[in-house]
Amino acid sequence: MVDGVPAPEAVHRTGRGEPLLLLHGVLLTWQSWGVVLDELATGHTVLAPTLPGHWGGPEAGRPATVTALVDHCERLLDESGWDTAHIAGNSLGGWIALELAARGRARSCTAIAPAGLWRTPAAADSLLRRFRAFGPLIGLGPDRQPTMPSLLRSLLLPLLADRPAAVPNALAKAMTAAITECAIVDDLSADPNLPVGFTGLAELEIPTTILLPEHDRVLPPHVYAPLTPTAAIEIRALPGLGHVPMLEAPDLITAEILATIARATAVHPA
Repeated sequence: MVDGVPAPEAVHRTGRGEPLLLLHGVLLTWQSWGVVLDELATGHTVLAPTLPGHWGGPEAGRPATVTALVDHCERLLDESGWDTAHIAGNSLGGWIALELAARGRARSCTAIAPAGLWRTPAAADSLLRRFRAFGPLIGLGPDRQPTMPSLLRSLLLPLLADRPAAVPNALAKAMTAAITECAIVDDLSADPNLPVGFTGLAELEIPTTILLPEHDRVLPPHVYAPLTPTAAIEIRALPGLGHVPMLEAPDLITAEILATIARATAVHPA
C-alpha cells in the first residue's frame, strides 16, 4: 500500500463482447484508464494489464525492454485465447499497441499520445531527461528524497493532465502512488531500440487512430515525426488535453476508441 492506496491487481478483466486490450503508459497502471474502462466494458470483454515492472504488475525480466513488454502483452492475448483484439494504448502503451498491430494481433488500434514515433533519436533523449529531472522525487535514482504525497501530486499531475483539478482525487492518488513504484525506467532508458522507436506505421492496414493531446507536457508535438494519414490511419489532435487524456476527458476518449472499433467493424462485420 502506498499513501493509503492498495496496489492494483496485475490484470483486470471485465465486460462482455468483442475483445479489447487496454495498455497504460510508463510509470502508471491499468487504473489510468479510469471510467473509460467501465464504459468500454458495457460492450466489450476488456483485458487491462499492468505492465511488468510497474506497480502491482508482474516482475520484469532483465533487461526490461520495449520488445519484452510487447512479447508479454502478446502472451496475454494468447493466454486469453484471442488471436486478435481491438487494442488501445496510451504513451508507452500506445507504442506497444502499434507493435502488436504490426505483428497482426490487432483488429483496430487507437494510439493515444504514443511514444516511439520520434522525429529524431534526440526526441527520445529529451523524454528521458524529463524523467530523470523528477528521479530523486519519485524514486528513480539513488538520491530519492522523501516527499509529501500531496506535494508529489501537485508536481506530477500537471505532467499527466492539462487540468489537474478535473482528475478525481482517488484516481490522482492512485496515479501518484504508481509513479513512485515503477521499477524499470532505468532499464527502458538503456534499451537500444528506444531511440529507434516504431518504424512500421506506414505499413499498417487495420483501422488505426493516432490521438495527439494539444497540451502534452511529456510528449509535446515537436517530438513526433511528420505523420501522414492513409486509408487506414487517422490522425487527430485532442484540444485542451494533457498526456493521459482519459484522466480528464473520459467520455471523449471512450468515443474515440469506439469510433476506431466501428471503422474496423464496418470493414469486417462480426
